[in-house]
Amino acid sequence: MGLGGADFYVDGSELPLQQGDILIVPVTRVSFGALSPSQWQTLDQELVPVLVAQDHRPEVKSFSGWSLAMVTTHDCGLDKEFNVRLKQLEEDGEEATEELLTSIEDDEELDRFLQVSPLVEPGAVKQAGVVVDQVLLLAGKMVGYLPVPELVVGEEQLVPAAIVDLNYRTTIDRLTQVTRVTSISDAARTQLRYVLARTDALRTPTLEFELTSVIGKTITKARVSKKNPLTIELTLNDETKIALMQVPGSPSSGGPARTSRSADPGQRNPK
Repeated sequence: MGLGGADFYVDGSELPLQQGDILIVPVTRVSFGALSPSQWQTLDQELVPVLVAQDHRPEVKSFSGWSLAMVTTHDCGLDKEFNVRLKQLEEDGEEATEELLTSIEDDEELDRFLQVSPLVEPGAVKQAGVVVDQVLLLAGKMVGYLPVPELVVGEEQLVPAAIVDLNYRTTIDRLTQVTRVTSISDAARTQLRYVLARTDALRTPTLEFELTSVIGKTITKARVSKKNPLTIELTLNDETKIALMQVPGSPSSGGPARTSRSADPGQRNPK
């Protein structure tokens, strides 16, 4: 991990909404009771009962608040319906003109929902009531957390040094974002994807045994590639090497995609 602000952030003002963008949005979760973990206390600005207790089911409350949050939905998911509509029109003989793309973007029913995770104060992150090791946390060594560096433009701090808490995910309406604060670089996006994969899919202790039974050889060493943390290099007992993963791709820059209008609330008129 360890990218500095200059390598972590990019100017995304001319780009469509994309994975890793940092937005100001409402985040929400549901829970029984009124417990607020320390790292989420600043997010829990409103507590509202949403389901009454009935039929042996407990009362459920929602905790909501405004926060800096990072988009975790992959770019393909952000434009999926947009691209389907465009393909349908092209198959009907329409030409992909700027006017056509604009008309599709103006359809507010397409790609309305995406997932985000909030930025939280590193010193508030606890496990079993104890503040976690800050060196490990800020080095990106703890599963479920992505460290983000401070971003200062001029004399204004746009993003504090923080942690993206991937244990807290909320689905938001695209139209609820207040503003896009900044975008992140391809290198930072690779880090995000690695942390997402590690959080959700790379925790199985049986992986080595499954691979051994499939290839008929013993794994003698496994390491994360220094060049790309999404690639795991396996060394077998005959010195053969296997790359376990490859980098998840982003949509081709030449393919259909929304414009920066999709990330700017000021350029739309919500119904």
